[in-house]
This record gives sequence, C-alpha cells and structure tokens, in this order.
Amino acid sequence: MSFKNILVPIDFSPRSYAALEAAGDVANQLDAKITLLHIIDVPETQRPEYQLALDTFGNHENSKKEDIPAILFEMKETKRKLREAREKYPKITFIEKVVFDRVHRQIHSVVEESDIDLIIMGSSGASGLGEVFIGSNTQKVIRSSSCPVLVIKDDEGNFNPRNVVFASDFAEMGGGAARLFPIFKKLYGSTMHFLNIVTPSTFEATPTTQKRMNEFAKDLSIDKEDYTINIFNYYTEEEGILTFAEENKAEMILLGTHGRKGFSRFMMGSIAENVANHSEIPVFVFRQD
Repeated sequence: MSFKNILVPIDFSPRSYAALEAAGDVANQLDAKITLLHIIDVPETQRPEYQLALDTFGNHENSKKEDIPAILFEMKETKRKLREAREKYPKITFIEKVVFDRVHRQIHSVVEESDIDLIIMGSSGASGLGEVFIGSNTQKVIRSSSCPVLVIKDDEGNFNPRNVVFASDFAEMGGGAARLFPIFKKLYGSTMHFLNIVTPSTFEATPTTQKRMNEFAKDLSIDKEDYTINIFNYYTEEEGILTFAEENKAEMILLGTHGRKGFSRFMMGSIAENVANHSEIPVFVFRQD
C-alpha cells in the first residue's frame, strides 16, 4: 500500500482546510501529489444550464460580476480560493478539479479516473438532524470507495496520531493492515491498540480472543512494544469502539472492512460508517483484504 495520489474534497470550510493540512503533511513525507476537488452540488436537471454558462463565459477571467451568471462568478472565486490554498504547500504538486455534480458520485469518479490511493476529507461528529446532512456524504464515500478514507473530525489541523485504536474481530489476517501499519509507524511513530469489542451476542472466552489477537500481531511481524491487546465489553460494537477510544485518549480510530459479499460485509461496512459519522477524532477506514 502506497500513498502517492491523495484526493482532498474541499468546500473551504475550516474542517476541509484541516483535511488539506493533514494531506499536506502526508504528501510532504511520502512525496505524494494532491488532487483538490471542489464540487458544486446542483440538481441534475440544472447541470446542462450551468455547463453551457461555463462554456460561454468560462474564459472571461476579467469579466465583472454583473456581466456573467452567478454560478460563473462562484467558479472564479473557487479558483482563487484553490490557488490560495495550495500556495501554503509550495513543495507539493497539486491538481485542481471543479465540477457540477453530487458529492459522493464525483468523488468515486475521480478516484477511478485518477488512480487515487487515499481520500482525506473533513466531516463533523454528527447527531440528530445534523447527522442526516453532515454524515451522509462521508458514509457514502466510505461505502463506495475502493481506496482508504481518512476522515478528519476537527478544525485545528493538528493531525498527529501516535495513539491509534485498531478495532477488529481479528478473525482474518489482513493484507491491508500489514501494509498500513508500517506507514503510520514511519510517519508518526504510532502505537497500535488492538481492540476487540465483546457484545452480549458475540461472547467468547477471553483466552480464545487473546490468542487470536496475538496470532494476528505475530502474522504482521509487529514488535511487541508497538501494540497492546485490549478486550472491551460493551452493548454494541460502535458504542464500544467510541467509548474505548475516548477513555484511552486515542488520536485516531483505524477500521478495516472486508471485500466479502453479503451480510458480513454489510455489518463491517455499517460499523465503519457509523463510527466515522459519530467519532470526535479522526477515523481511517481501509479494505482489510
């Protein structure tokens, strides 16, 4: 697993700038390039109209606001903001994309067309009505993405995950985990806290769980000082992950989903989406197989 092409969806909110800062740090250390994607989310029926306006007025860089359609003025402002955003990272190669579309659909298209290795995006910890609007795009991206997704959850831009919770059932050896752990160790000196959540419906003897988790670590060839083994009893997997992370002052939650079909894939994906939506700290979701 290598991160050479990073996608950052940006809407110029403080949260998206924090995502860009995290991407800039990764890109500088790994010599990666960043694609900045700004999506103007408009109804499908209006896209031809906007595209026609863009084709007609798009090259009129010096046009006054009153002489061009409002959407084109927004486009000019967008390009100015993108230019200002990338000027903070002079050593990084940037690609800019501004499109009219739905957010999650366009992100999926760019990932496929541009060979994106990693998506870094901002999102809020949501509940109630905010969950519907804020969390929906993030969940859709996680659900459909073929590459890892890092969700930034605050505006401060201090992404330095040295204390990482890796939540899993540890039932399968994950190639994704084997490739991912050394990257975080190299970039941040991260310690991995392996976490298995035991719910009333998934009870098993503690020695059995411990053995499986230790075998997982052994298969990955991780030094003993770089990980801990944790078994945590809670009502649900999602609540258990979030509670453990909070109690142990974790700086990032790491979740692996499987490429399996059917119910098991739905359950793993659903947990990852919900944790990413409700967490107050960054969440990194990757394909574990």
